[in-house]
Amino acid sequence: MPLQEPSPYEVLGVARDAGPEQIDAASITAVRAGRFTIEEVDAAATLLRDPARRLELDVQHLLPPEPVDEAGRLLAPVLTEPLPFPQRAPLAPRDLLAVHRGEIEAEFAEPPPPPAGFPGVPERFAVDLSVLPPIDLPR
Repeated sequence: MPLQEPSPYEVLGVARDAGPEQIDAASITAVRAGRFTIEEVDAAATLLRDPARRLELDVQHLLPPEPVDEAGRLLAPVLTEPLPFPQRAPLAPRDLLAVHRGEIEAEFAEPPPPPAGFPGVPERFAVDLSVLPPIDLPR
């Protein structure tokens, strides 16, 4: 028994771009060949005649990839050479610290003043401690 059921294209023996006339002729040929039952051939032909169901089938069963032997042959000379990575100067720990310190200073710096004509923040939205939950301090 096959691992998966044959596609309607395999049942009828037609290509994926077969038209309605080819499907009708192939269904008669498939019934005469006797490889599949009349119900299977009829179901395959009905599915392939319906454009929406045929599109759904084609999307679910994408074509297998074409052989890539030619691409492998063309890329073989390039793949044997090492990849050209740029050489960078090694970083010292002090360089990393300077970058880190600069990022921290930028994050905690005072925000720049608003541009001229920009309205300020209303007093009711100003920052104060009223937004914090009450905290019971230990004695």
